[in-house]
Amino acid sequence: MKPSVFLFLTCGILFFSCSDLKKDEQLKRISTLEKRILLIENERTVNEIDTLTALKIATNAVEIRIKNYLVLDTINLVLGKKMDAYKMMRRSLKPLGKQNSQLKQAIREEQKTLKALRSDIENGSGSRDKYESYILFEKNKLNQLQILLDEYLRLKNETMATYRELHPELNQLSLDLVRKHNLNH
Repeated sequence: MKPSVFLFLTCGILFFSCSDLKKDEQLKRISTLEKRILLIENERTVNEIDTLTALKIATNAVEIRIKNYLVLDTINLVLGKKMDAYKMMRRSLKPLGKQNSQLKQAIREEQKTLKALRSDIENGSGSRDKYESYILFEKNKLNQLQILLDEYLRLKNETMATYRELHPELNQLSLDLVRKHNLNH
């Protein structure tokens, strides 16, 4: 009878020590995911356009001044292309702000989810057999967040490059047109 009790205890100890090894490995993977979400959040924060409203107002004002005061006898193809690019840039400012807000919200939600998953694993709550699939699911969500961040950065860089290239010239043109109009009237 005693050997069977000993065998039973040995099997029980082995089972629990294996589950602890699995638990430690799962917690390490959660830590890796938490570090990755922090990197994504930091990159989003560093690349956030804090003057988005001011950019919208400035670009809209330039467009209105040119529209109201530019009178051409002939078509200026170069100016037309610049104005088209400028308008496209101005129109992309709103979606850029929306993308940033959505990304910010998704990051917050993912941080909460990872915190809850960590807590569940530490406490052994929920379906232990599904922890692996939960971790994989969260890893895939982080991959999607990275793709969204990359798209946001691409759009932001394109938009800001166009702004830096065209705004000084078109702003000066619009101010010159207003001055010329005021001198003539």
